This record gives sequence, C-alpha cells and structure tokens, in this order.
Amino acid sequence: MENSLVSSSNGLSGNRRPDVAGESGQLIARRANGRPGLLTVVYDGECVLCLRSVQWLARRDQSVTIRSIAAASPEAIERYGHFPNYGDDMIVAADDGRTWVGPPDAYLAVMWAIPSLRALSYVLAVRPLKPLVRRVFQLVTGNRHAIGGLLGESCERCATGRSH
Repeated sequence: MENSLVSSSNGLSGNRRPDVAGESGQLIARRANGRPGLLTVVYDGECVLCLRSVQWLARRDQSVTIRSIAAASPEAIERYGHFPNYGDDMIVAADDGRTWVGPPDAYLAVMWAIPSLRALSYVLAVRPLKPLVRRVFQLVTGNRHAIGGLLGESCERCATGRSH
C-alpha cells in the first residue's frame, strides 16, 4: 500500500473542491511527493471537546501542517459555509483542493497527518471496518456537547448536551 494521503487504496483520497482550494479560488498544485502541505480543520469553536481536541492537535508532531479555525469565524464561513452540515461536522480542507467532511473521513485525514496515528488511520479506513468507524465517530460528534459537559469546563449548552 502506498504511504500517501493521495492513494485511493487508503480510503483517504478526499473530494476535489476547487472552489475552496486557495485564496484566489484556483486549485493549488500538490507538492512533488503528492501530499498536501497544509490541512485546515474547521471545528465548532463553542464546543469544549472540540477546543480541547484542537489544542491537543497543536501539541502533536505533524507531518503536514494543521491549521485550525472555528466554524463561526468569518473566514471559515466565507470559505466553507456552503458545505452540508456546516458547523455540525468537522471539515478538513487540504491546500490542494481536497476536502473531507464529517465522520469518519475528516477524522481519518487528521489522523493521517499525525505520524504516530498514520498507521491507525490506514487500518480504520479499510472498507470492512469503515461502517463501524463511521458510527463511532458519529456517536462522538453527535454527543460532543454532552461529552464537553463531562470535562468540567463547559458552556450551558455543553452541560445540557444541547447543540449550539
């Protein structure tokens, strides 16, 4: 199996979305090794679990630069607000135009960018496991506010489990 985010055999090929690729809207070419140079993670900035996850990501060794922006920010709304379930699902956008929305693909793309989790991302992307992996990530995503309430620091909605 090719050790690349681009490989279709790893289940992480992503969707081409040239309309969100670069500042000018033009598709940015992949680096010579076929990997993106930057992943942008759009997350729920009002969710304690999401905020802690982004902080955790920032402390990890990354083979690809990971930039995080809150879904409520003007930049995120302008660039990614047209995606289905915007603000409810995490979005990961590569600088070459590929995007991953929601579970499990967005989560697997982020895992792929962290060297210590890359092998696990390949295992979890295998077709027989993917429905189970999708369901687990959907459960976490759908209950992220309640989980955030359990972490001690939470907004009122996180404590009650209501969505923002």
